[in-house]
Amino acid sequence: MPFTIQECTDEDMPRAFELLSEAFGHEHPYVESVFPAHGTPEGRRIGGERMLQWRKGDPLAINVKAVDDAAGKMIGHARWIIPNGVVPPEFELGGDYWETEDQKEYAAWMFSQYLVPRRKAFKEYGGNVVSLDLMTIDPKYQRQGAGRALLKWGTNIADELGVDTIVEATAYGLGLYASEGFEVQYKWTTPMPEKWAGRETQSYWWMIRSKRVKETKN
Repeated sequence: MPFTIQECTDEDMPRAFELLSEAFGHEHPYVESVFPAHGTPEGRRIGGERMLQWRKGDPLAINVKAVDDAAGKMIGHARWIIPNGVVPPEFELGGDYWETEDQKEYAAWMFSQYLVPRRKAFKEYGGNVVSLDLMTIDPKYQRQGAGRALLKWGTNIADELGVDTIVEATAYGLGLYASEGFEVQYKWTTPMPEKWAGRETQSYWWMIRSKRVKETKN
């Protein structure tokens, strides 16, 4: 299937959130807590607005999309963080999107704990690293090359900069990342305080792709 990788516009953010909701479904505790009711029309409307706010509020991030050339349809989305020597600020989860204070507090906890390995890496690298923040593909177009193309878009930048690439990998994406040179460092599970004992945690594999040395032509 022919498709093209392009940088996103502000108008793409509602579709980008729709892809997130469709790709993760209701099997990702982090997504469920941070984006309540994301599968409903209202939840997706709000999610698109939030994604637009994040796009405008983070100058170190770039959103890219995979577009089905025949249909002219956005079928995949990736958000890359390219600090280029700047340690990104540690954003807190804000807003008033939850029905209760407990839900909001729980979501803020999940948000902070999910990002622990990444924030640690940003500091250790001094910002000289490229991070895949998010990648989602329309379920109807998965396993057709769009994810690999979006992944290569970012790793090519990392290679140009001569830096490592980092990612939080779910079980579904583990094979793709491994095939592109990412290696598992460890499995991370969000810790859960006693007050929320019994609630779902979120696990993923922390992976690093070592920097490549670009060959120079004589």
